[in-house]
Amino acid sequence: MKETTGLTHGQWQAQRELQDVGRLTEGGVKVARLRSNEHDELLIDLLVDCIGTEPGCPAVELEPWEKVTVSVPPDYPLHPPSVSTEHRRFARLPHVVWGTNICLYLSPNDWDPGRGMFGFTQRLLTWFRHVADGTITGPDLPWDPPITAASRADGLLVVHTDLPSHLEHDEAPWVAMAVVEPTGPIRFEVRHWLTASESLEVVELADESAFLAPLVALPEPVDFSYPTDLGELLEAMWQQGIDYELFWRLLVVARDTTLAMRPAAGAVTNPGLPLVLLGSPAPRHVIGGSRVAHLAAWLIDVVGIEYPSEDDPVNWMKAYDQRPRVTTRRDRSRPSGWLMGKQVLVLGCGGLGAPIAEFCARAGAGRIGLVDSGLVHPGILVRQPYYPDDIGAPKAKVLFGRLSGLSPDIDVWYEAIDAIELVAHVPGVLAADLIVDATASPSVAAALEKARWSVSDPWPPILSVMVGHWCELAAATLALPHASGAGADILRCLAVTASENELLSDLLDDFHPDPPRAEVFQPEPGCSDPTYVGSAADLASFAGHLLNEALIVLDADPHPAAPSRWATVLRSPTEAGPGAAPQRLSWPNDLITRDLDHDYEIRLDLEALAAIRSEVLRMTDERGPAVETGGLLLGQIDHASRVVWVSEAQGLPLGSEASAEGLTIDPAHARSAVKDRLVGSRRLVGFVGAWHTHPRGPAGPSVVDQSAMEQMATGNLSAALLMIVSGGASNQWQEWIAGRGLPTWYARLYFPQ
Repeated sequence: MKETTGLTHGQWQAQRELQDVGRLTEGGVKVARLRSNEHDELLIDLLVDCIGTEPGCPAVELEPWEKVTVSVPPDYPLHPPSVSTEHRRFARLPHVVWGTNICLYLSPNDWDPGRGMFGFTQRLLTWFRHVADGTITGPDLPWDPPITAASRADGLLVVHTDLPSHLEHDEAPWVAMAVVEPTGPIRFEVRHWLTASESLEVVELADESAFLAPLVALPEPVDFSYPTDLGELLEAMWQQGIDYELFWRLLVVARDTTLAMRPAAGAVTNPGLPLVLLGSPAPRHVIGGSRVAHLAAWLIDVVGIEYPSEDDPVNWMKAYDQRPRVTTRRDRSRPSGWLMGKQVLVLGCGGLGAPIAEFCARAGAGRIGLVDSGLVHPGILVRQPYYPDDIGAPKAKVLFGRLSGLSPDIDVWYEAIDAIELVAHVPGVLAADLIVDATASPSVAAALEKARWSVSDPWPPILSVMVGHWCELAAATLALPHASGAGADILRCLAVTASENELLSDLLDDFHPDPPRAEVFQPEPGCSDPTYVGSAADLASFAGHLLNEALIVLDADPHPAAPSRWATVLRSPTEAGPGAAPQRLSWPNDLITRDLDHDYEIRLDLEALAAIRSEVLRMTDERGPAVETGGLLLGQIDHASRVVWVSEAQGLPLGSEASAEGLTIDPAHARSAVKDRLVGSRRLVGFVGAWHTHPRGPAGPSVVDQSAMEQMATGNLSAALLMIVSGGASNQWQEWIAGRGLPTWYARLYFPQ
């Protein structure tokens, strides 16, 4: 020790602050001595007044004045001081390391440099007060695991897998074996466990680079710190009932498998030193404490196995205990919790798909499929998570390699093919718990739409994500399993809604510009695929937010009346202003029937059916309930997905007639009647056909109906839909007219002859 010369400005500050603390506490804290050590730390001996502590059941009997030594680093207050004692009376108390060091802070970030010695002494006085009244081990204070000393043991150990349940509930001392695999130059991971009886048999390890490591499970908690020499450690194990003979036999097995291991590619060379794990339970007062709450690991010299010396140092290895039973995920209670253990299929590994796939992997998805036929180009590096070394490689393959290394619990697979090819193989798609369409491809969306309605098996939720041309807004659609349509269907619902809602006009202009954009963004020569302008920050922000929005819906308690079709619209902060909330929209399911002759699905919007009912009521009031009527159907026919959307219904235009014999509509007048709606909806809602009622007849076309529709299709130069609404059962028509139930309805397409 030496006198205090050459103190830093921070150390002078600490000294002054402690003197001020002494005055503020009226002598409760006294500075007894100042000196420096060889590390240029300022050592300050403090006397803490414990006379006035309230009587209770003390954890340790305190002296009237307790002496502690505060070590102030040269860069104080940017780094915290530490505190220690010259005795070991506090050795078995929580937050006391190596018997003499009192830990007042949970981590470096727990230190508040702005409060300096004022906050430090407040923590110190609080600690002594807890010791005095016996609450130092109370539930209000966290119990830190026993710590290990820094030593010459290279490497680190990660434990991912929970112990077998029967071991977790066995309170007696026991020994088991861990199967350890090298996963890096100095990194090892525990992948699964064996019981002691299994370990002593000849074990065929599936991975030749794996080896065995004994786990000694102590039945009682240990001190706040583990011993530093072998003799003290073995003594502690013996006092807790560990069988020496069994322990050494397992250690020999561990030595033999360690020496026989073959290093994995890029992994550490044969270490030649058996790895031993030590487990200890949480204190009895900790509610829900695990039987093996804390794990530590050390390496034992091979020679020392046969000739152990009590003075041999215990070379502790850094251990990261990530067992689900004893750890709490940092994303707990967040929307991403829905993904835990799920199977996710990601179509498209670009600006949105790649971040979403990584988010799913980090959230604990059990299996992730990656599908993309594209290659990594130099230009995409500005916004997609790839590297120069990846140029020319398939995106799906590169992303597969990256995600595979995130966790041993994730099964990742990839196909460097067009997503349309995979969608055609329906069984592989249906195995997922969530499908993410991030391709922004109308063809993929159409393929999904067609496959989904063509296959009767239940489909998983389908999340479709996209960004606008300038990356100033983004949208996502979510089709739940019982939704009447998938991404193309819901995106169309969103656009039709936007055509009638000024708050969504920017979305309509971005995704359905009218007239179409004259300038095509091609960022580099030879790129034939027009793209959008956007940065990595834009896409990562949108990807995370859109995924969270979908997961919130997926994680909600299902309700029979809840919508199955959802959409979210997001805008960048510069476009929407700070704090702008996402726009969430939902729609009830359409009514569905099929045109079996032509293999099309007909989807009738409930509002269109309500408009038909209103027209029927009007005609009933004017001419009686038996009179037939009809009108126009507005919507869209998509021949790729083979879906007919009936979004709206109108009455008869000029030149049309509906009678008991049939329906007559002039195609020219029909097109003229819906021209404005076609323009206003950016060609999403136009003339698709006609509806007709048979109040007392069957839901089928007459000869006159068929002739009229054939003429209408020819005059329209496209397919035309005939829909007939009929009474069906004796009182079904009256019930529907009265607002109860549904009518019987028929739909069929007619094509130009």
